Amino acid sequence: MKKPLGSILLVLALTFSAQAMAESLQEAKDAADAGEYAKAFSIYQALASQGDAKAQYNLGQMYFSGDGVAKDTSEAVKWYRLSAEQGFSEAQYTLGVLYFRQDVVPMDYAESIKWYRLAAGQGHVKSQVNLGVVYYRGDVVPQDMAEAIKWYQLAAEQGNGEAQYNLGVIYANGEGVQQDLVKGSMWMILGVENSDPRQKGRRAKMLNFTSTKMSPEQIAEAKSLASKCRENKFKGC
Repeated sequence: MKKPLGSILLVLALTFSAQAMAESLQEAKDAADAGEYAKAFSIYQALASQGDAKAQYNLGQMYFSGDGVAKDTSEAVKWYRLSAEQGFSEAQYTLGVLYFRQDVVPMDYAESIKWYRLAAGQGHVKSQVNLGVVYYRGDVVPQDMAEAIKWYQLAAEQGNGEAQYNLGVIYANGEGVQQDLVKGSMWMILGVENSDPRQKGRRAKMLNFTSTKMSPEQIAEAKSLASKCRENKFKGC
């Protein structure tokens, strides 16, 4: 059965519109990378007004940093929120960060965690790590080790070194789970490998300290598991 000509034309129009928007976003990025902030701002502003979530986020970034426009954090938050409400995870994460502070918007931990959870549910790794930290520390919500482990695990499976290391510490110390030095050491090994250089030395020392509590067989097993986990892209470890 042939599709009506009108339907075909509508599909083509939507396709060309999406391609044009993608090209415009790339043009804006190229302009910003070249330091042509006024040009980038103009493009993002036009696309954001049409409802493009990524453009709304990038427009918020320009208002926040004052690139190509006078710095205006209130305007930045407005565009972040419009983007976040459309499900753009980077905007959701940014709101989560801002509501955890008190210099841009009134501090609101519940609002922060709401946005972190929305972004984390989409696989945003920094939001997953931050939720892990929030539930592990128990400062602004009741401590919940099951939630902490859940979010650290998801971030660790994406190769995040902080989550891998923190997960390793939890298992090595038996915090909220049965103590497992081998599993803990495995995650700590991976965490050290994938750590920010500024954190690597301190974390390596903690890994070495954990190793002093283990037998040579346990250390060998942990290294073997870390190798297999690495080969499996951190899945099913």
